Amino acid sequence: MLGVIVNTAAVIAGSILGLLFKKSIPKKFSDIMMKVIGLCVLYIGISGALQGSSVLLLTISMLLGVAIGTALNIDGGLQRIGAKLSAKLSGKESDTDIAKGFVSACLLFCVGAMTIVGSLNAGFGDNSTLFAKSVLDFISAIMLSATFGAGVIFSAAFVFVFQGAI
Repeated sequence: MLGVIVNTAAVIAGSILGLLFKKSIPKKFSDIMMKVIGLCVLYIGISGALQGSSVLLLTISMLLGVAIGTALNIDGGLQRIGAKLSAKLSGKESDTDIAKGFVSACLLFCVGAMTIVGSLNAGFGDNSTLFAKSVLDFISAIMLSATFGAGVIFSAAFVFVFQGAI
């Protein structure tokens, strides 16, 4: 559970920093940082896939994941939660920014092999994947909250519940 707690704390800390320095982070810098994070995640994913022994298992797992996620309408559920957050927190920020920040952050932080494999490994006592993911999520949370605002910090609760449940 330590990896889940560290990852959740990284999202919270990154969100707070992004909100504090929102005005001083140029959009160009934020965009390039997100691209670098994307490249890091791509590298980690490819290197992990190359270590796997079964392409068939990888393909079946991905197809099942997409089918289950679509059947459960996970995206729709996140959209509804984001809309409720927007309704409760409407004020200074635009409602769409709060919802967009929440949904974008939840999807970024919780969709992917690092989340699933890292959470499973953490259950067996190996937190290294979630620790690496925490660094990426920390930077991403800074950039997302600087762009979308307060909605990003609420994704930490989803991160904790989602990863903790796995």
